[in-house]
Amino acid sequence: MSVLHRPLLEAISSSAVARIREFDVQGLSNTAWSLATVAFPNLPLFNAIASAAMHRIAEHGRPQDLTNIAWSFATCFVVDGPLFEAIAAAAIPRLSEFQAL
Repeated sequence: MSVLHRPLLEAISSSAVARIREFDVQGLSNTAWSLATVAFPNLPLFNAIASAAMHRIAEHGRPQDLTNIAWSFATCFVVDGPLFEAIAAAAIPRLSEFQAL
């Protein structure tokens, strides 16, 4: 049984948006994954994650971070073309680093 406390999730999301510049790529990935896992697609936070991630994933994104961000956005039906293009651009040259589960 899952119980979502929407006011708490909104407060956490609002706080995260305000501090998004402090997040590294793994923090962005973990935050997106957390939202998707509880099916709470907070669009302002997803938009902030997308904006921050696009500027960091090419240099600092590990395969797990790239896949977690892509999975999280897809799971919550949040479409961000520029983010997906940035993920693809970062992932394609490093495909040999990705491992199937």
